[in-house]
Amino acid sequence: MEETPTHSPYKVLIVDDSAIVRGLVTRMMAEDAEIDVVGSVNNGEEALAVMEGGGIEVVVLDIEMPVMDGLTALPKLLEIDPTVRVIMASTLTKRNADISFQAMTLGAVDYIPKPSSSKDLNVGEGFREELLDKVKAWAEQRRKMLEVEQAAAAAAAEAEPETAPAAPEADDATPKPEGGDADDGKASTFRAEMSVEHQQLQKQGRIQRKRFTAELRPRPMQQPRHQPVQMRQTPHPQQPAPTAQPAAPASPDAAASATKAAAAPTAAASRATTPSRDPGRLIRDAAIAAGGQAKAVPKMPSRPAQAAPAARTAPAPKRPTAPAPQKSARAQQARSGSAPAPAKRPSTRGGVTLLPEKRINVEAIAIGSSTGGPQALFEVLRGLNGVRQPIFITQHMPATFTTILAEHITRLTGLKCQEGQNNMPIVGGQVYLAPGDYHMTVEGRGGSRHLMLNQNPPENFCRPSVDPMLRSLVASYGGNILTAILTGMGQDGMLGGRDVVNAGGMVVAQDEQSSVVWGMPGAAAHAGICSAVLPVGGIAAYIKKFAGGR
Repeated sequence: MEETPTHSPYKVLIVDDSAIVRGLVTRMMAEDAEIDVVGSVNNGEEALAVMEGGGIEVVVLDIEMPVMDGLTALPKLLEIDPTVRVIMASTLTKRNADISFQAMTLGAVDYIPKPSSSKDLNVGEGFREELLDKVKAWAEQRRKMLEVEQAAAAAAAEAEPETAPAAPEADDATPKPEGGDADDGKASTFRAEMSVEHQQLQKQGRIQRKRFTAELRPRPMQQPRHQPVQMRQTPHPQQPAPTAQPAAPASPDAAASATKAAAAPTAAASRATTPSRDPGRLIRDAAIAAGGQAKAVPKMPSRPAQAAPAARTAPAPKRPTAPAPQKSARAQQARSGSAPAPAKRPSTRGGVTLLPEKRINVEAIAIGSSTGGPQALFEVLRGLNGVRQPIFITQHMPATFTTILAEHITRLTGLKCQEGQNNMPIVGGQVYLAPGDYHMTVEGRGGSRHLMLNQNPPENFCRPSVDPMLRSLVASYGGNILTAILTGMGQDGMLGGRDVVNAGGMVVAQDEQSSVVWGMPGAAAHAGICSAVLPVGGIAAYIKKFAGGR
């Protein structure tokens, strides 16, 4: 029996000059109760007319069309609605792959390789699943972004009348704070560990759409005003907790900031009570997949929350709400062969158990990603200039597209990136990308390490897959590995990440707020193998904290 969606259908516009393709894609989407195809047109000019009517959440945009092609229509669509999510659809040619990545620098969020013939399209079950999953994931991400922005605006509006009268008194009695002293002790401690650049990302400001260009370093794709500090492990538990200080008059900005910070966990707690939704089979229960590994019980914020706002018709979060069977911390440490000394107890916050950070001799950096991965990779790699270690990447992507992705990584990040090849020697400071349809592994030790490719069966329904890459890195580098699991569907990287941790390495995952799909990073986080769960904008700084670099 087909499940009834718990949210309003996602509004989608299809733009393709082929009537056959439009008809087949429309039928594929119409069969899914969570999607409503509100328009199907044959060129960019007609798409603009539909967009003027409003309400469109996702546009599936063909590249080559008469009258107005996809690349010309893209900026015009975003001008009408900057929040609309545009997915480029193109056949598997090098030219179209290059155009798709150009479109992503202009504001498109993703691509989907289209079968080269209508016959292949009609029987392509893989294409249908990928299309539906990406449409749902990006529409859901848009709704959540707007929800965060609206909640922040509402909190600001509520705080403004209360703080306005106190402005003169605060200006007279309190000197202007430096370095964020007006924040509470926990927030100040957390910020002190970040780079200056990442602290700037935490400042209040309107959430903007991320545009990746070679000239400008953009903000992280989805930076809410409140960062999930409850997910962050305190690196020095032996330090005493901040003591209560006498209340002092606060400036209007500080009071507004405090009000927003208090309102944030309330909104999160409200969403946590809503039944979870997992669009397009995004992930299975991560705790079950992790073999019953411990997952923290508390999901409510530890500090008092303000009264919850009126119920909103916001979509439910993707994060699973059912807790996994509890196991002792000692049993959890026993599974991790190189766990730190028992004096440092794991941090349990926000429903995720974090392992203690530890100093390791990082010899290799590994990254796994899928849906939304190209944007996240550009952001992370741009911040890794100067690292001496080799960087190994598996991004779920077909052949041809990985070739173009490697070129764009080189051009946009300043790091030399190349697709992996058999027997390719490994050089420090370079990026190696798994080619489409091949698992990429590392063999050898010391100066004899080299890459190997294989077409073994897919793992986690993927080839290339993150797990075999991580297993081979553990065999070659032992525990001297730092792994980042970025946005993506499924749970690829979770089992390999556990091998990394058991060998003595560390894993960091992208947080839910900045992820398009919190599948892969969510599975790693709920498996209890992460030392940190961070916004995409903070991952490079975290890696450099342990791996060095200029």
